[in-house]
Amino acid sequence: MVPGTLFVGEYRIVRPLRSGAMGEVYVVEQVNTGRLRALKVLSADIIAEPGARERFEREARVGGRIDSDHIVEVVAAGVDPATGSPFLVMELLKGEDLEELSEQLQRLPLGDVGEILSQISHGLERAHALGIVHRDIKPANVFLASPRRKGATFTVKILDFGIAKAVENHKLTGTQPLGTPLYMAPEQMENAADVTPAADVWALGLVAFRLLAGFDFWVASDDTLAALIREIVVTPLPLATQRAQKLGVRERLPPGFDAWFSRCVVRAPAARFADAGECVRAFVELVPPDAESGAVVEWLNVTRTTADGAPASQVERGSPLLSGGAGGSSGISVAEALPKSVSPISTPRGASRFSLGAALGIVVALAAGAGIYVVTARAPAPSTKVVASKPVEQQPTPAPTATPAPPCPDDMVLIPAGSFFMGSLELENARPPHKVTLPAYCLDKHEVTAAAYDACARDGNCFRAPKDVHYPDMTAIEHTTFSELCTSERPELANHPINCVDFQMADNFCRTAGGRTKEGGARLPTEAEWEFAARGSSQRTYPWGDEAPDATRLNACGTECSDWFEKHQLHSRAMYSQNDGYPGTAPVGSFPAGASQHGVFDLAGNVWEWTGDWYGAYAPDGAADGRGPKSGTERVVRGGSFNGSMDDWAKPAYRWKTAPDVYNHVIGFRCARDKS
Repeated sequence: MVPGTLFVGEYRIVRPLRSGAMGEVYVVEQVNTGRLRALKVLSADIIAEPGARERFEREARVGGRIDSDHIVEVVAAGVDPATGSPFLVMELLKGEDLEELSEQLQRLPLGDVGEILSQISHGLERAHALGIVHRDIKPANVFLASPRRKGATFTVKILDFGIAKAVENHKLTGTQPLGTPLYMAPEQMENAADVTPAADVWALGLVAFRLLAGFDFWVASDDTLAALIREIVVTPLPLATQRAQKLGVRERLPPGFDAWFSRCVVRAPAARFADAGECVRAFVELVPPDAESGAVVEWLNVTRTTADGAPASQVERGSPLLSGGAGGSSGISVAEALPKSVSPISTPRGASRFSLGAALGIVVALAAGAGIYVVTARAPAPSTKVVASKPVEQQPTPAPTATPAPPCPDDMVLIPAGSFFMGSLELENARPPHKVTLPAYCLDKHEVTAAAYDACARDGNCFRAPKDVHYPDMTAIEHTTFSELCTSERPELANHPINCVDFQMADNFCRTAGGRTKEGGARLPTEAEWEFAARGSSQRTYPWGDEAPDATRLNACGTECSDWFEKHQLHSRAMYSQNDGYPGTAPVGSFPAGASQHGVFDLAGNVWEWTGDWYGAYAPDGAADGRGPKSGTERVVRGGSFNGSMDDWAKPAYRWKTAPDVYNHVIGFRCARDKS
């Protein structure tokens, strides 16, 4: 349509924005109000395509049902009587999409990412409460618009609910996989799969990584589509910090990011955060009050220059049409073709972009674990973006600065300084709660493994771990049966936590030069340090939050455990009714959904852990640093173990005590050290 055309008697065409496989987008003037809007019209040549019209009409209904300022407003929707083409009229936004912004800035500060995700979650959480799944969350579908409220810096708008799936009272089957592979959850790649809010949670994790690290998470993002899908669906998933280390940007991820990311990007949807609200609230806990921020506002406030030198407003955009967006996607973006200056700090990424739906057809056949992919794709539509011909003056490259030494070794997590109420009213031996303040410290990300302890013993720095158990009042059958569960010097259990070590063996491992670093200097954590790492200042009920324990979050006693005990003519009650797969110890880090907010694994279950404190009753005016008595007869162990039968054992406030010379199958340890 040419400028001046009156569409459905109410919207005058001002100028085209972009056209693509699914239709066209225009800037229009609403005649009765004089306001500029974005008009999306489905292409006439594909109006008969099965499902195309329904998807378009669904977008109108979905957007209008979500009560949030962070969803693009749909002003009108209908079918053009003259052509039979369905259309949408939406608010016209001024600002920048997150794809373009991240391309220009490369990485965003932690504080800015927290603010962006918080605004996204407002819209997504409202959608999820209605049973609506966006299914294509990605930077190109997140728009940073100029604020309308005084004092606001920017307003995040979620674009394109055109492929949202309503799952209120029925399940759709045979749904065409729609979305963008770089951010699509594995279940979205299966026809007839049940797509839930967990798919959006998966995408949020990948978006956060992209914004913080400055790179896509998938190493195959520049490879073929088949290779990318194999990585998403089949290849073992690394920790976020491991991927960042490979990319050379480990320092860009905050403490605790691994645990948070592992509850987003995990292939089992049930192991992810329940919805966007829970997901982002957990992320915000990783953002300290003094976190760096302001880069987004500074960028959005930069005066843009057109080719002839005249100031230009920020880019006008509306919602993308059904699929795709900016950043090289082959769907329709409504980026106005205004000249843009090129940021002097931008670096061409060269990353390939794949889009599903209108621009891509994909069939994924996972045959008996073989991972067979059949892929077809259409060529992307050419971009209409115009780049300013006027060169931008390059800024001098700043001199390199020395990289400060990390505060903790690579296999430890920094626990920031803070205060919390140690103890619990619910647990008899953890009363009364009392306030404790701790400086920052480092804590092992994982329990010390059998392999690490055995290496220390081979080097002559640690006492060789026993291969049997020793504790008071054990029976002969218990000694024989439980000794079989000791992990030392068993190659098949090398990555399991060391057990069957007493307090002195554990303490020596942490303190000896062979136990931690060439300089030594580590120790067992205090009771307070252990509990604070697991609970944080928010006093979580469990390390992962307040949800009840289950087989996805910890290695405790499930059906596998009770069956094992019965087989050996012993008895143990199950904590939960699922099978967690490990009747004894599990490899460290096997339950990422149970990690603490700081990214510490297995603080509940697997093995109890020695702490450095003697056991003593809490006092209302206990030590400010939470340290226990200076002497005693029993040491404190924390965290529960693989044979845990009670929920209380998984609570970080729960305390158990045992003689320091005991060594058995359910006690191991991890180390701590002062911050460098």
